[in-house]
Amino acid sequence: MQLFADRGFISVNGVEVLDVESIEVKISDGTKYVPTMTRNRRYKGTVKGNRDINISLSTAVQNALGSAKLENIDYQNNNVALTFEHGADRYTIPGVDFVEMTQGASGVGAEGKKSFTLLGGDIIDQVGNSVLFPTSLSNLA
Repeated sequence: MQLFADRGFISVNGVEVLDVESIEVKISDGTKYVPTMTRNRRYKGTVKGNRDINISLSTAVQNALGSAKLENIDYQNNNVALTFEHGADRYTIPGVDFVEMTQGASGVGAEGKKSFTLLGGDIIDQVGNSVLFPTSLSNLA
């Protein structure tokens, strides 16, 4: 029987962020079709844009303890790196910058949450390639 990952962990400049409820790292190259006039009405290729690295995370807000204050980091004057671990995968995302933070509860008796949106400058695979794909198919560069 295989065991599958059910948790993700993050740290910012080596300090683990506690009470994480959800995290998502999204990489997009902005790939688009190049429309050309072909006889078979099929695209002949694609073109890539710049790589976008978007990070979304949500933490639980405790009643008696302060929450992570990622919104107060001086991103402009510090090199902020986020490390994301999920199962056996581990990525470091240097050049992180802040986008937005929201905090609140959806109603009486609902759990308090704090959500962050961040952008990354790059992404580095700390583990290496999956056994399922050759190196040429899993290069993040």
